[in-house]
Amino acid sequence: MHASIQQQDAEKLPGQMPGSANQESTVAQRIAHIDDDPDIRDTVRRILEASGYAVESYQTMNDFMVSLWNSPNPPALAILDVMVETMDIGLEAYVEIRKRFPGLHLIFMTSLGEEIRPYFTGLSDEWILIMEKPVEPVSFLSIIHNRLENKEP
Repeated sequence: MHASIQQQDAEKLPGQMPGSANQESTVAQRIAHIDDDPDIRDTVRRILEASGYAVESYQTMNDFMVSLWNSPNPPALAILDVMVETMDIGLEAYVEIRKRFPGLHLIFMTSLGEEIRPYFTGLSDEWILIMEKPVEPVSFLSIIHNRLENKEP
């Protein structure tokens, strides 16, 4: 009975993809999230963990980069804030991460939305995913899921 109550409660969690509480996974996919706003970090963590992802939160890009460089097993995906410490730190980090970890999925999350796109000109020939804050939980999870299902970052 206790398990069914937990499952019912899990089904009610905000931002959870419908039916995701019923999915069994042997190992949760790891997602790193970098944002200097503690409320956004907490919200993103709760949304992702409710859907079975393991989340590593970082307040600064430097903390994330040190962890990433020293990790024998990088996360499957990283959600980067463009302006986490300074205006360009997210863009600079993107270039460095892409060089050292070409298979790591990256998503930018910013309050600037599409206004930030011109800053990416010339950075990369690849398609860059930018999500605008605040995020709508179901759409956010759908994007995360689709990005992780895609074999190419």
